[in-house]
Amino acid sequence: MMASHHLSPRKHRIRWKFVAYGVAIFALLAFITPSLAAEEDSQKVAGAANLIQAGKLDEAAAILWDVLTQNPQNAEALNLLGSVRLQQKRYAESETLLRRATALSPNLLPAYVNLARLFHAQEETDQEIAALLDASRLAPKDAEVSCNLAAAYLKEKDYHRALDALERISVAHRPDAAFPLLASAYLGLGRMADARSLAPAISVRAAKDPQLPVQYAEVLLDFDLTNQALSMLEAAQRQQRPTAELFYALGRAHERKGETALAQKEFRRALELDPNSVNALQSLAGVLAGQQQWEKSLELLRRARTADPNSADVLRKFIAASLHAGHASDAVEAAQQLWKLRPNEPEVLYLLGVAQLQNGDFEGARTTFESYTKLRPQDALAFLALGMADDGLRDFPAARANFEQSIKLDPKQAEPYYQLALIFRDQGENPAAIAQLEKAVAINNQYAQAHALLGTLYLLQQEYPKAQEQLTRAVDLAPDSADTHYQLGLLFARLNQRERAQREMEQFHKLQDKGHSGASPSGDRPATSSSPYPPS
Repeated sequence: MMASHHLSPRKHRIRWKFVAYGVAIFALLAFITPSLAAEEDSQKVAGAANLIQAGKLDEAAAILWDVLTQNPQNAEALNLLGSVRLQQKRYAESETLLRRATALSPNLLPAYVNLARLFHAQEETDQEIAALLDASRLAPKDAEVSCNLAAAYLKEKDYHRALDALERISVAHRPDAAFPLLASAYLGLGRMADARSLAPAISVRAAKDPQLPVQYAEVLLDFDLTNQALSMLEAAQRQQRPTAELFYALGRAHERKGETALAQKEFRRALELDPNSVNALQSLAGVLAGQQQWEKSLELLRRARTADPNSADVLRKFIAASLHAGHASDAVEAAQQLWKLRPNEPEVLYLLGVAQLQNGDFEGARTTFESYTKLRPQDALAFLALGMADDGLRDFPAARANFEQSIKLDPKQAEPYYQLALIFRDQGENPAAIAQLEKAVAINNQYAQAHALLGTLYLLQQEYPKAQEQLTRAVDLAPDSADTHYQLGLLFARLNQRERAQREMEQFHKLQDKGHSGASPSGDRPATSSSPYPPS
């Protein structure tokens, strides 16, 4: 199998052939010095490789820089220094060094493999595949290259090409890593029997590689074969020492079956064995998020960021949890980092805009969403968010235009009607506001804020039966809204229903004392709903 991260340095020996006419002394000396220098460089590169394997990256880098200072064309040194920078997560430097290495030595296999690893670390799958295809061209029978290429194709759900790459490996030389990849390719192509046929060989190999059944079970989970996966994992649990990977996979299986308590237990057991398991941290955070425990979820995602600072997946989840937990400034910081890592993904720009909007940076949010809507002109949510940024800047004509554009693109969302109603209400156009709110509640009858504002406006218009209907509905949906109880108290007072008015005002004061939202007098602007989140 190919060396994991470097090309073994070659020692160049020059054999001299003496001819009948002899060789002049000055000519001999002219060649001895470069030969000795090349031999010395080769020894230094070999020493640097050993240091890299020992994890002494800084020492290795110093030696490699010394070699490259004397000979900038040394492709092996460039490759090794590129691998050091990759491990140090200095990705731009790594790419420059590795591309220079391949340009100088087009057949330097480890440089292409390191390039593939670089792009894998940055989740740039297209470029990862391109680098692995170059490596495969140089080593068509290399099992590690074929497995990595198949794994990259599987990320793109290109099951045919993944299987083609794996079938280049002979059965006799098939490594353990190939089995889960084969299972995924077979299942992606609907070849269930072929995927199941791998189980006996996996069971035999499990004696030397206990993680192999766990990896196979995770593939089954990916394709919703939960019961089969759980059976295999429970068997593995009886036959091997517990590992973080096993508990994590068990947690996934229980979560798929809707057994949240068991899933949470297994994820915690995984973290006991490996406190820095990013997978377990993310999964447990997801369980807690589903229980609306956003602060606890966020704390786990903070740990995941520490363990893997440049993971785009972790950053996305951290941003969402921060927004839900009310830590908008943290969401902005994470979104800015994600944008640096993913400058070509418009969805990241949207996330940044949402975070800026919730953080009260309306100018920044407007700039971000203006850029995003140029890239995604059919995204109704983006125009809604842009309108909210304009509204925060008190640019009501622009806000109104963007809300109307959002409705034009998707007339079945309630939020832009609600936002338009707020603008009309602020401008004293209560009938127009009422018309928008009626559309909002017709679309979403569970929208408590829209019902509450509609009831308040009916109250101002002295349409008391309609006001009572809407405010009562709002209380049913959001019984802890102090403002709605306050408005109901005003309504019953005007209807001379003093006991009911008194009860509502007492409830208003209780909720206000507990810190729930207070009353918005009829001339004030009530709180808007939360910033629009990106589609999943």
